Amino acid sequence: MKSNLLNTIELFRTVSLAALLAMSGSAGAQVAPPKTMELAPHRAVYNLSLDQSGAGSNVTDIRGKLIYDFTGSACAGYTLNTRLLTQIFDREGKPSVTDIRSESFEQAGGERFTFNTSQYLNNQLSEATKGIALRKSSNKGALLVELEKPKKGTVKLASNVVFPTQHSLEILKAAQLGESRLQANLYDGSEKGVKIYETSTVIGSPLSRDENAKLPAVKNSNALNDLRAWPIVISYYDAKQSKDGLPTYEVSFRMYENGVSRKLRLDYGTFSLAGELASIEFLTPKSCGRSRSASTPKQRG
Repeated sequence: MKSNLLNTIELFRTVSLAALLAMSGSAGAQVAPPKTMELAPHRAVYNLSLDQSGAGSNVTDIRGKLIYDFTGSACAGYTLNTRLLTQIFDREGKPSVTDIRSESFEQAGGERFTFNTSQYLNNQLSEATKGIALRKSSNKGALLVELEKPKKGTVKLASNVVFPTQHSLEILKAAQLGESRLQANLYDGSEKGVKIYETSTVIGSPLSRDENAKLPAVKNSNALNDLRAWPIVISYYDAKQSKDGLPTYEVSFRMYENGVSRKLRLDYGTFSLAGELASIEFLTPKSCGRSRSASTPKQRG
């Protein structure tokens, strides 16, 4: 039987890092038509810390960082590079270091999704996943996944599956329309490239400018203060294992209308992590093949 600590480490391998991204109002307010959604290319770093640990957990402390690098545009497609680096301490004070590095590219229309993930435990490569998912117009939009790692093979998926950036855009669209819930089947290449998550998203009422401004000031973060933002909770279910109706894990965050996220919380049931924005740099949107860094975000019309 695996130790509690090893089970804890394996939980990190199931985390969807996509997603992972001010208008005052009330539940009865009239909803304005959604704006054209433009996801802001940006590079953000989040400091991670142990939020709480249950009685059955062998974890006494977790420290880490999430590095989130999102570039691209609706015409050029979206590239997401993430790195989740954590140090986990057990009840005897022994540390284990996990390092998960992920690279992905997604066409804006959801026709193509490429992914490459490497997972390290104590500086030793423990797992690698690489592949490409293509949406087949000839088969009513069904997905065909061609895997290169961990072993070559193909996986066929239904047409109602969405990719990570597609999912974020659907959440933003639902939020702008005043909807409070969204159901979606998500594919992000995790779990050796064969996992589908059933997700349930709860969207809270839009936050006021004052609520946005209460967060700790970080360089460049003042550009977010005047944007609409919503509290979001996404529950991830494994259709093959969630017999009790409980999610495998939950992610909650504050999502701005440009796709940037703050106030992260990753809840694994036996323990949870908090993620606070430590730095953010806005980048110039990619113009179908070209990208350059900018000190301030492009002004919205």
